[in-house]
Amino acid sequence: MTKKAKNGPETLEPVHLAPETVPSPAAEQAKVNKSEEIRIEARRILDAGGSPRPRDIIEILKSRGIEVVSPQVSQILGNLGVERRPRKKKRDAAPPRSPRVATAPTLPSDDAFTLTDLIAAKKFVELIGSPRRAMSLLDALDKLS
Repeated sequence: MTKKAKNGPETLEPVHLAPETVPSPAAEQAKVNKSEEIRIEARRILDAGGSPRPRDIIEILKSRGIEVVSPQVSQILGNLGVERRPRKKKRDAAPPRSPRVATAPTLPSDDAFTLTDLIAAKKFVELIGSPRRAMSLLDALDKLS
C-alpha cells in the first residue's frame, strides 16, 4: 500500500510474500520450453527418416506430460523448414464447366454511339465537306431504303 505525505513524495511500504507463493528453484527447473521440446521431437523424427506431423508430436509430448496444440506445432515446424503435406484432391469434384459460347455483338440503340461510330461520322463529314450536306445525303439515302 502506498501512503502519501501531505506535501512530500510518495512512500512505499514493503511487500511481504507468503513462503508458498515464492517460486522455489526446483519449480523453476520444472518449467519446460515447449517450443524447444517440439523442435527436439521434430529433429528426432527427421533423423529417423520420417516426416514430422503435428499429430504425432502432440502424442509424443502428451505421453511425457507436456501439452501443446496443433497450431503451435505447425508454426514451429514451418519455422524449421519442414514442408507441409499437399492436400488430397477430392475425387467427387464438381463437373467441369461448359465452354463459354460466343454471342453475337449487340447493336447499339439509336440513342447510343460508340467512339468508333463518332470517328467514322467525322471522317464522312470531312469527306463530304460539311455536316449539313452529310445530313442531307443521309436523309436522301434513308428515303431510298
